[in-house]
Amino acid sequence: MAGDGPAAGPAMIADDDPPEVAELEAVAEWRLRQVDADPTDAQGAAAARQLQGLADELRRQRRSPLLGELHALCGWLGESDNITDYSLRAHELRRRIGVDREVASAEDYVRLLIELAKDAM
Repeated sequence: MAGDGPAAGPAMIADDDPPEVAELEAVAEWRLRQVDADPTDAQGAAAARQLQGLADELRRQRRSPLLGELHALCGWLGESDNITDYSLRAHELRRRIGVDREVASAEDYVRLLIELAKDAM
């Protein structure tokens, strides 16, 4: 649907960036487009900054054990055809960050994704 948010799939990323970085950046860009349309949208601007900050932090943690755990779970979900449910839930989580969901760090974000992956099993 138009205006319903960014696509759930990852955007173009550097070869060694985890896909979660591009997913966060895609939602940040979507939020910024909303702010361009309505410059009074302070919440959207703050959400975009938070999303980009999480993406930058996650980029620096690309080899973290938590991210490895998430990718292993996603591999299993892909094999069991449950990845779509997980992807939709993760997309909705990203859209809520900075609006009605605060995430303190990239590590906390990955933990939330791990919980979503476990719920999708």
